Amino acid sequence: MSPVAAIDVLMVCSGNTCRSPMAMVLLAHHLGAAGVSARVHSAGTLGWGGPATANSVAVMAERGLDLSGHESRRLDAGLVVGADLVLGMTRDHVSGVLIHDPTAVDRTFVIGEVVRLGRSVGPARPGRPLRAWTDAVAAARPSGRAVGRYADEVADPVGEPLDVYRRTADQLDAVTAGLAELLAPAVTAELAG
Repeated sequence: MSPVAAIDVLMVCSGNTCRSPMAMVLLAHHLGAAGVSARVHSAGTLGWGGPATANSVAVMAERGLDLSGHESRRLDAGLVVGADLVLGMTRDHVSGVLIHDPTAVDRTFVIGEVVRLGRSVGPARPGRPLRAWTDAVAAARPSGRAVGRYADEVADPVGEPLDVYRRTADQLDAVTAGLAELLAPAVTAELAG
């Protein structure tokens, strides 16, 4: 029997064929390298079924990551409720998540937003639940402002050439590496304790 994942992170985009699958394997890679037990999965607000795009698979393969078995799925309330942290690629994806579970607002972020605000709050603390950290990150949002900023978003590369996918992968790699650094201190301490 395999160990239970310490955290559950859900990545969300539109079709679940480009951005969220790439973010999923990149974050899983960074968390794994940091010794964090995590379930990282993805879904799409439209989730029309089928595999990841050929360019997504190719760009991840260039990084030694396998997306060849990915199947797109549609976001639903059960996925949101079960996640400790939900990350949309855009503000529209965050809105799509909150339609399924409005109570998820303090654990749902635009992917760049959680890293930007997380750095201002500091890493998750050992001995405290991840929810305490996501609550602190959510509290760092300017009051009265929409969730995230345009600069926090990741543009959709679907239909674009391979070099656009590579730039998207670079952006996702940087943000997921930053997120892993923020999450690792608490989760690895929790596993050791």
